[in-house]
Amino acid sequence: MSEIVKVQIPLDGPGPALIYDKARKYSIMRNLTRHEEKAMGDAVKAYFKATWSSVVGWGLSQRVEDQDW
Repeated sequence: MSEIVKVQIPLDGPGPALIYDKARKYSIMRNLTRHEEKAMGDAVKAYFKATWSSVVGWGLSQRVEDQDW
């Protein structure tokens, strides 16, 4: 099942992104793929549709409009 997650990249330079759901039930830190970086653009935070897998963590699909959380 797909959920909306927040993706935040470090303000102090390159590094893994923090990815988590609104309830913070699942969160991970990982490097973004080229496709995900392109979708982020210049933003330091963005929201994506994503699916959780205990094997790979959050799998991001498409960027969605900003949320209020």
